[in-house]
Amino acid sequence: MSAYGIRIRSDVQNPWKSRVAILSPNVMGLIQGINRAQPGLGMMYLGAVLESRGHEVFLRDCAAEGYERQIPLDDRMMVIGESDDQIEAYLRDVRPEFVGITILFSNLAPQAHRIAALSKKMLPAVPVIIGGNHVSAKAEEMMQADAHIDFAMAKECDFTFATFIERLKSGGDFKSVPGAIYREGARIVRNRTAAIVSRMDDLPFPARHLMNMEKYFRIGKFHNPFSKHPRVANVMCSRGCPEKCTFCTTPEMWGSTIRWRSPRNVADEIKHLIDDYGVGEIQFEDDTLTLNRVKLLELCDLIEPFHIKWNTVNGIKVNYHSSDPAVQDHMFQRMADAGCYQVCLAIESGNQELLDTLVRKNLNLSVVPQTIAAAKKAGIQVHSFFMVGFPGETVEDMESTVAYAEGLDLDSYSLSLYNPLPGTPLFDHAKRNGHLVDDFREDRILYAKSNIKIPGVAPEEVERLVSEWNKRLNGKALTKNPRGFEEHYGRFLRENDVSIFQKNS
Repeated sequence: MSAYGIRIRSDVQNPWKSRVAILSPNVMGLIQGINRAQPGLGMMYLGAVLESRGHEVFLRDCAAEGYERQIPLDDRMMVIGESDDQIEAYLRDVRPEFVGITILFSNLAPQAHRIAALSKKMLPAVPVIIGGNHVSAKAEEMMQADAHIDFAMAKECDFTFATFIERLKSGGDFKSVPGAIYREGARIVRNRTAAIVSRMDDLPFPARHLMNMEKYFRIGKFHNPFSKHPRVANVMCSRGCPEKCTFCTTPEMWGSTIRWRSPRNVADEIKHLIDDYGVGEIQFEDDTLTLNRVKLLELCDLIEPFHIKWNTVNGIKVNYHSSDPAVQDHMFQRMADAGCYQVCLAIESGNQELLDTLVRKNLNLSVVPQTIAAAKKAGIQVHSFFMVGFPGETVEDMESTVAYAEGLDLDSYSLSLYNPLPGTPLFDHAKRNGHLVDDFREDRILYAKSNIKIPGVAPEEVERLVSEWNKRLNGKALTKNPRGFEEHYGRFLRENDVSIFQKNS
C-alpha cells in the first residue's frame, strides 16, 4: 500500500502493466447550498476494468478528499477540494505512468485543466487523458485550448480505455481504438464511437475499494442528501434511455438502447455493499429504472430479504405503466415491500405545450396525479423535479408551473432553473436563438444559477424568485403533512427553512 492506503493488485499478468491514476476534479458549489459528494461510478468502473487486466490503479476524488477546503469565487459561488500542493503530493506519491481526468459536468472543466497543468509540471512525460460526459461533447475544444491534455476518450469507454492505455504502453496502434481522440499535427482527430456495453454483466463491480468510502460517509451529502441511513451507496442497474428530452445528456452519452444488468448481478453488488461497507441505503442512479418492470420486480424479490432502504434519486418517468393502473399499483407495492421509501418523479414543467414542443418530454400531464396516488398508496413518499427558466419562458409561464406543482399531492419538491448543458439539442437552440445570458460561461453552470434570459427580469431576480417558489411549495407540503414531513426532513430543517430542497449542482 502507498502512504494513501491505496490497494494494488498484482495477481493478473499483463505484459503492458501500467500505473494509472484517474482523478475527479474539485467541484464548484454554492456558499449557501447543499454541495453533494459521492463516488463517481464512471471512474470506479474504469478502475475495476483496469485492475481486472492487471494494471495498478489509483482513484482520487479531489473534491471529496478536500471537502473542508472551500474557497469563495464571489459572494455566491465557491470551489471545493484539494489545493495544488495536495494534488501534487498525491501524484508524487503514486508516480503514475498515465493520468486520467474524469469530467462529468461543464463546471468541472476549469479544475480539470488545472489538474492537467499540475500533472505536466510534476510528470512532463506522462500522458494526460480526459473523459466523461462533458468531454464527449467538448473534447476538441478542450484540447485546442490546453496543450497539457494529450488525449481524450468519448462516451462509453469502460473497456476501450484499458485497451488505449495498453496500446500506448506497448507502442501499438492506439489510433485505431474506438472512442479515442488525439492530435495529428495541428489537427484533432476523433475516432468512431466505441460500441456500447451490450452485456452489462461483463462489467466488474465498481472499484469502491480504491475510493475513500469512509470520507463520503462522513460528509453525508449524497445525491439525495436526506438519506435514511448514514452509509449510502450509489448503484446503476441499467444504461440508456429511450426518451428524447432535449435538455438531457443521457441519449448522447449512453444512447437510446436500454441495457439492464441481470437483477442477480445487481443484487450481488448490493449484498457486497452491505457486507463489506455496512451500507444501509441504496440510491439508484438509473434514468429509466421502472421501464423494464419485469427486471425491476425480479430485483425487488432478490433484495427484499436484505431489509435495506432505497430510492430513485435520478427520477423516474411518470407515465411508465400508467395505462394499466393495476399493473402500476402492483409495481409500486412491490417496490415498497423491497425497501423503496421514496420515488422522485421527473415532471419538469406544468406547461403541456412546452413539454411537447420544446422539451419533448413525451409526458401527458393528466397521468401525473394517478402515478402520485399509486406510489403513495403503497406507502412510498413522492418527491418531484420541476424546472423553470426554459428558453422563451416568461415569469408568468414559470408561475404557471409553480401553480400546477402546488396543486399536486406531493410530499416535497425540487424546483430548479433550467441548466443549458453543452451537447444537448436545447443548449444549441438557446445559443442559436440568443437565449443565453450575456455573461454566460459553461464553467459556471449550476441549477441555482440563471443562465437564460427571462424577458424584463434580471438573472439575480429570477434566482430569488426560484428560491422563494421552492420555499412556497415545500412550505405547503410541510403544512399539509407536518408529521410526515418532519419525520423525513426534520433533522435537516432550520426553523422551518424549507429552502433545503433547491437543487444546486
